[in-house]
Amino acid sequence: MTEPYLYQTIHLDGGRPLQVARHAALLGEWAADLFGIRYAPATADLRRRIADLAGRERYPRDLASFVRLELAADGTERLLPAGISLYEGFALRSLTPDAALVAFASPLSEAPTSAREAAARLARVEALRKGASVAVQCCDGRLLSADDAPLFAVRDDAVYTCAALPSVERERVAEACTAVGIPLYEAPLLAADLPRFDELFYADHRGVTALAHCDGVPFMALAAERIAAAMNALR
Repeated sequence: MTEPYLYQTIHLDGGRPLQVARHAALLGEWAADLFGIRYAPATADLRRRIADLAGRERYPRDLASFVRLELAADGTERLLPAGISLYEGFALRSLTPDAALVAFASPLSEAPTSAREAAARLARVEALRKGASVAVQCCDGRLLSADDAPLFAVRDDAVYTCAALPSVERERVAEACTAVGIPLYEAPLLAADLPRFDELFYADHRGVTALAHCDGVPFMALAAERIAAAMNALR
């Protein structure tokens, strides 16, 4: 698609698409707000079409896999294969990358649009120039996201995340925190507080990724591991 579009990436477990109704509902809300169009596919039909695509791609059923759903401003819908994981489910990814703060604001809307995704890609280029592989979005001294995914910080046995639009991944982390008894608070994440955080992690369609460093500050991955395990159990 060359025109602006919204997108969601759906996690499949054993070939079974997860949270399809929620992904579609969010797309419908953003489509109405940004494009002035209605998007309300039948959940069973959308789930079947996603599973059929995964089958045609011969995705292995013993690993997690992903399908991308795009919705253009004219209402055109497209399903695209988005690869497989090396893991089963939402297990904490073994990769613990280094991150760098990159100052930029999301273009026009915080919704998951092609424009916001392009900005995040450019931010990754800047992070690579700084010797890191993940870009942590920083605007006016506040940390907002990591590689265009919801960002979470751990401090004093509690999880913190900034205010943001709803997403399936944010909701899954909130459910997992409740399941393991870790309090989750919505509060600004300040760049000045990086040395005071015990952990910094983000959650996307692949699962949970704990950051090893951000701008040279080291982090652990204890709570992130518990949260990823709980997300796995809740799927």
